[in-house]
Amino acid sequence: MNELEAEIQRYRDIIDASPSALVLVNPAGEIVLVNRATERLFGYEREELLGNSVEMLVPASVRGSHHKYRESYLATPEPRMMGQGRDLYGMGRDGEEIPIEVGLTPIHMPDGTHVLSAIIDLTYRKQAEEALARQADELARSNAELEQFAYVASHDLQEPLRMVRSYTELMERHLGQDLDEKSAKAMKYVVEGAERMQLLIDDLLLYSRVGRGELEISQVDVNAVVNHVLNLLSVTLAEQPGASITWDELPTVRASESMLVQLFQNLIFNGLKFHGEEPARVHVSCEEKPAEWLFHIQDNGIGIDPQYAERVFQVFQRLHERDRYPGTGIGLAVAKRIVERHGGRIGFESQHGTGTRFHFSLPKTPRTGKGESP
Repeated sequence: MNELEAEIQRYRDIIDASPSALVLVNPAGEIVLVNRATERLFGYEREELLGNSVEMLVPASVRGSHHKYRESYLATPEPRMMGQGRDLYGMGRDGEEIPIEVGLTPIHMPDGTHVLSAIIDLTYRKQAEEALARQADELARSNAELEQFAYVASHDLQEPLRMVRSYTELMERHLGQDLDEKSAKAMKYVVEGAERMQLLIDDLLLYSRVGRGELEISQVDVNAVVNHVLNLLSVTLAEQPGASITWDELPTVRASESMLVQLFQNLIFNGLKFHGEEPARVHVSCEEKPAEWLFHIQDNGIGIDPQYAERVFQVFQRLHERDRYPGTGIGLAVAKRIVERHGGRIGFESQHGTGTRFHFSLPKTPRTGKGESP
């Protein structure tokens, strides 16, 4: 019994207790040690493996060239950790290929360098990864179909809606003062319903567009974006005496400029819309992180009850009465989609009645698409 075999016998119980399959191969490529986990993984009895070539555990497709890999490793032997990006397979007694992960450790002995392989069965992990990939594909396909449906449905609804509005306006012009109070009230409901439907369709089309196509990434000055949003919201500000939008010095980021305008418009408008007794105040700030920019939009509004945290960013979710706070309930869903398309995250902190602070991140290296400019 040589020195190595004596050591093996001394630590046999420890070796057999290892959950990983252990295979020791001598310089000639012969198996000189296996543990119980190896027997379970490959389906062989220990006696069937000892003294045979390690190539018996290698798939037939690469068995002929495997000795070259062994010789190459023995030329410059050094420990190789598991999980180094190699897709490896072993072959069991039944001829089935087994996805495995292998770590190699050279053991230098007087009769040459032996190699100890620690082997982990990846069958269940591979199955889980494949199932996850299938689910991701199905989800992506479902989302694409949903977006296509939303786009087509919204587009096709435009024409009948225009007809409803046109005929309603025509009736109002022709009947005018001849309408009694009940008919006038009914006509008012029709007009308001058509206007709400138009707003809903416009927002649905916007939500669909945000999720379609490639991002056109460029250098965007966020100060200019917020200033542009200020102009877009000038009518809203004029209707709210004392309301204000302020911001700190903001960075230049790599993003889709049009989407960034929409993002800030939605979040700032949200702060203006849901104000309390005091005039609305919205403040935009930003802090730099190692790999991203973290933006904050703070308002002094009515706040959001924590129980609704899961609903805030969902499509068509309304937390308040339409009469007091009109809208479709899609603005924050659009904001979330824009942030996520750039590879960022969005969330908020709020207590009911104390204002809300939305925060979102933009990676310094965003997801890019066609039309990128430096």
